[in-house]
Formats: sequence, structure tokens, C-alpha cells
Amino acid sequence: MFRPSSLPAPLAATLAEVRGWADPTAATPLPAQSPDARAAWVAGLQQLRDAVDAALLAAVGDFDAAGDGETLHGASNTSSWLRGALGLAPGEASERVRLARRSRDLLAGPVGRLRDGLLTYHHLRSIDRAIRFVPEGQQADAVALLTDLAITAPVADVRTAGRHLRMVADPDGALADSEQQFERRHLTLAPLLDGMTSIDGLLDCESAAVLNAALEPFLVPTGPEDVRTAAQRRADGLTDIVRSACDHRLLPMVGGERPHLQILMAGDPKPALDGARRSPDSLPTGFLPQAPGGAAPLHPVSVARLACDAQIVPVLLDGSGLPMTLGRSQRIFSSNQRRLLALRDGGCRFPGCSRPPAHTDAHHVHPWSTGGSTDVDNAVLLCRFHHRLVHDGGWRIEVNDADRDPVSGSSGAVTFVGPRGQSLVSIPRGP
Repeated sequence: MFRPSSLPAPLAATLAEVRGWADPTAATPLPAQSPDARAAWVAGLQQLRDAVDAALLAAVGDFDAAGDGETLHGASNTSSWLRGALGLAPGEASERVRLARRSRDLLAGPVGRLRDGLLTYHHLRSIDRAIRFVPEGQQADAVALLTDLAITAPVADVRTAGRHLRMVADPDGALADSEQQFERRHLTLAPLLDGMTSIDGLLDCESAAVLNAALEPFLVPTGPEDVRTAAQRRADGLTDIVRSACDHRLLPMVGGERPHLQILMAGDPKPALDGARRSPDSLPTGFLPQAPGGAAPLHPVSVARLACDAQIVPVLLDGSGLPMTLGRSQRIFSSNQRRLLALRDGGCRFPGCSRPPAHTDAHHVHPWSTGGSTDVDNAVLLCRFHHRLVHDGGWRIEVNDADRDPVSGSSGAVTFVGPRGQSLVSIPRGP
């Protein structure tokens, strides 16, 4: 690393003062002031950083034009010198040199705005990247347009405007880029040693827009008890979308059947169906036989939650464990019952939740395994998040028989009772 024995006096004084601001033990640290004053310090330091970036571009430009890297250390070019002497990453070093050279002509306008604190270094980078794909004769106009936008808009908007300019100025090149991006698409599911699965991939612009639009409704918290991060809500939303597609038979058939989740359990499945009211140690563990990488075990509580609104098909095995007889499905709510529940509940019944019926499960209020009937008056619709709360989070549902309609027998208000004694009343919304 290149460390000069001494710095120019003005630079050394400024550097010492700034380092003092960053050191809480120094004689002149940043003072603790009002919120407005602290905000002014943050904004001012950002402007100082932008001004330093502009000055650095000017210095690198002079250094590069004079060929000082080769003179001092025999470097093949300025980018190589920045990597070796200052430890910059290859991409950053090349970008600094390119911006320094362009700051003398094409990017002189935005660099001046950077120096004045009207835009940031990231704005400048976005402008530079955008104009690289604009025909040379139109680059100056593109720089002026993007600079005016950068003064009032965030970096993301400048990038979007740059892509739009590319489509207008060079539609054939933009189409070629779009087709190239489409060819790069991929999605990989990799099972990890702890049972989790890593998802990695790339989507082209159109596919990403479709996915983001589908996930947008799931990014809104379902209520005050929803403390999930945005990333967790996005993951849950993707799972809900896939489950809805499976539940509503929207996917192509595979092997004569619609795609579905298979869980294998040994012994009587009834104890698992009442998992929310039993000790997990007393429940059978389930297996996902078609999970990537082979059979994956499921916790008994997860089995109970998944079985709450699923078909249960008993399979008789012979002495060697081979299947002999396939029984019939049972305890699943019919499509007509689901329609009635959708009309009655209007979506998830948990107070404050607005998930629509398509993204809910039909939950037995009184468990089927202990005598509860598969009837509309013994069911409520719950979204997957609140269904998990009822099975895994210590919440329970109480029904007041006095609230039942004497003619239809339909349950009216139900009460969700939380693990800390919370009591939330839920009334059917109706059509």
C-alpha cells in the first residue's frame, strides 16, 4: 500500500479534523445535539463526501493524464496503480479512471453538481452507466437530461430513466440486451444440511415484474402481531402463491395427478391432526418423500398444521413395508363448503387480517380427530400466517354457542385467545 511520507498541508489539516469527528475519544467528536442538528450533520457529511469524490476524480484525472503511475512505480496504467497502491478492487479502480477521464468533458456537468452537493457519487455512476449504451451523438443530451433528473430524484429513478433512454435511442440494442437477459434466467433449489433450502437465481425484467406484482399484497403486515421482516413476508407470500395454484388446480398434471404435497406418517394419523392440543413428543413425525435431495423429516407440529386442511389417505402396508391398499380421503372440506366459508368469512378471520379466501385454509375449530365435524359451523378461514399462530404460536379459538344462528347453526363471533391472555373478537364479514 502506498503511504506518502507527508501530505499537502491543507489536506493534512482537513483530514485530521474529519478523523477527529469520527473518533468519540478525540478532543472534538461529533457533539450530541438536537434531532435537527444531527440530521444537518448527516446531510453535511454526505455533501463533504460528495465534494471529496469530485476532488478525487480531478486528482485521478491529472494523475492519469501525466502517466504518474508508470513514472512512480512502473504500473502499466492508472487502474493498475490504484489497485496496487491503494488496494482498490479491480472494478472500482477501472470505474474511477473512466469517470475521471469523462469528468473532463462529457461528465463535466454532473461532476460539478457532485462538487456542489446537488447529487451523489452514486448518481454520477448511474449516469455514466446509462450513457455507455446511448449512441455517441446523443450522449451529451442524455447526460444533461439525467443530470437534471438526478438533482431531484433518487438513484433508482435515474437508473430507470437511463434504461428508458437506451430503449428510445437504441431500440435494437435494448431488444438484444433483453433477449440476452432472458437467456440468463435460472432458478436453483439447494437443500442444506440443516434441512433448510437455499434459493438462488436470476429473472429477466418481465418475469421479475410479474413476480413483484404477485408478491406486493403479501408485503403489507397483516396486523400489529405480524412482526415478520419484509423478506420473511416475501418468502411466505411466494409459498402462498404456489399453494394457491396447487389448491385451485391451476398447474399442469404430472403423472396423472395435479401437483400436491405428500406427507408420509406411520400409524394412526389422528393424533397429528390435533397437534395444537398435544405434546409434540407424542405425535408422529412426517416425511416429505418428494423433497429435493430425498425424504425430508417434518416436525410433528408442522404435520398437524398441514393436515388441518388436507386430504388424509390411509395406506395399508404389508410386513415388508410395501403399500397394499389405498384408502379413501376424509375430513377435507368440500368445494361447496369452501364457497360458503368464503362468502361467510370473506377471508382470514383473524381480526385485522385482510387476506382473501384464495390464500386461506379451512381450520376445524373443534378438531376432527376428537369428534369435531367437517361442517361450516365448525370451521373458520385462516391465512397461512395466522394458521401457524393457532397451531404453533399458542393461540386458540373459542366459540360461544349462544352466538350460533338458530336456523343455520352457523357460528357467529369467535374469540381468538393469545398466549399472553389477549382476547380478540372476530365477526364474520358476510358477502
